[in-house]
Amino acid sequence: MKRFVINILISCLCISLLSSCTSSGENIKVISAKPSGYEINLYTHQDDEEQANEYMSALLNWKTNQEEEEYLSFQESTVHTSDIDITSDQLPALIIYKDGKPIQTVTGKNTSPTDIIDTLENTVAITNNQNS
Repeated sequence: MKRFVINILISCLCISLLSSCTSSGENIKVISAKPSGYEINLYTHQDDEEQANEYMSALLNWKTNQEEEEYLSFQESTVHTSDIDITSDQLPALIIYKDGKPIQTVTGKNTSPTDIIDTLENTVAITNNQNS
């Protein structure tokens, strides 16, 4: 009987550990660019391309209007939600970093491309002009 109870306790512990590992978040897609000392990351659900269309459209429009001397390219990768300061339900999210610290964030499904472009222009473009 004692052995049976110990086996039950060990099984419960294993199940608890496994469930805590799998429920801590999810992998999400990151599209990033690094213009002039900034890092711009767009975080989206991997399986929902349509969700981030407004964000991608705004990023591409902003990119084509930049007069950067350097070529601005986008890279795609994945990150786990536990490695960033946003939750899965805040996606899509656009975060602008300067010196590794977030300086501007836009989140949510109902954000307009105009709001996204304005955020990019007012954060990256204007600051770059002031530093020139």
